Amino acid sequence: MSLYPTNKHLTDYPWIHPSFPFHVSINEVVRHFPPHRHDFLEFSLVIAGCGVEIINGVRHSLKPGTATFLLPYQVHELHVESAEPLRLYNCMFDMELLYQSLEVGPGLKELLTGEELSAQVHLNEQQSNVLAGAFEDMLVEYAGSEVWRMTLLKLKLLEALARFDRMRRKAGEYPVSPPNGNGKKSAWPIIHYIHAHYRDPLTLSSVAELFAISSSYLSEEIKRHTGAGFVRFLHEIRIRHACSLLSSTQMPGIDIAIEVGFGSFKSFSRIFRELKAMTPGEYRRAHALQPAELS
Repeated sequence: MSLYPTNKHLTDYPWIHPSFPFHVSINEVVRHFPPHRHDFLEFSLVIAGCGVEIINGVRHSLKPGTATFLLPYQVHELHVESAEPLRLYNCMFDMELLYQSLEVGPGLKELLTGEELSAQVHLNEQQSNVLAGAFEDMLVEYAGSEVWRMTLLKLKLLEALARFDRMRRKAGEYPVSPPNGNGKKSAWPIIHYIHAHYRDPLTLSSVAELFAISSSYLSEEIKRHTGAGFVRFLHEIRIRHACSLLSSTQMPGIDIAIEVGFGSFKSFSRIFRELKAMTPGEYRRAHALQPAELS
């Protein structure tokens, strides 16, 4: 059973620009990073220090060479167990970047649908160096501004993920196409559809009908994967996109409300306050990015 933190809100990352939802960095954790969840995919590689990552209540050891791939909405936290801080490459990106890449090869789709696979793998020195090189390439490209920057970042990310998945399967002796044990449809295409169409007037019944499943089954799967009911899940996606627009643009609040799928500013403002414990205006003042941060 998934365990969800007391604060069930999605973690905000206002520095991830809505026009290109991708970020790569080297992070350092001194003692503890508290339980959180987000609707991005997260890909990391430990380069120093040791510790534990708890993913949906399951403990996973961390040491140099540990690579981890987290699906959206998985609750996770970090505990450092070494005298030195835990340092790791970290890449966060929207699932849309992965769906846009499916023409590259059908196997990449299993990064979302292959839930039987472990979230992490401990790499040997050679494998770790290969993956570290991919992260370094992404860091250099991400910091630059040359032509084809976004295209190259996507390609480098896909190569790194493909290499990780190959290493993970070899380490765990998983089949190339892990079976779906319960014989039912994966929820990830549905979650992706909601992410892609959150501006539309979606309802539980309309989405269930579109995917030819029952409303009760859809409700259960959304809850199982995200920790929220359908309406709450949809509101969280809309509000997260509203937060990006509030922090990175000067769009009026009423325009943002309409842009992210709310029928009125009143309902947008009410739900925003419920989820963020502040008004949209207060959020904008607290999180507005400087011009240099948007480049």
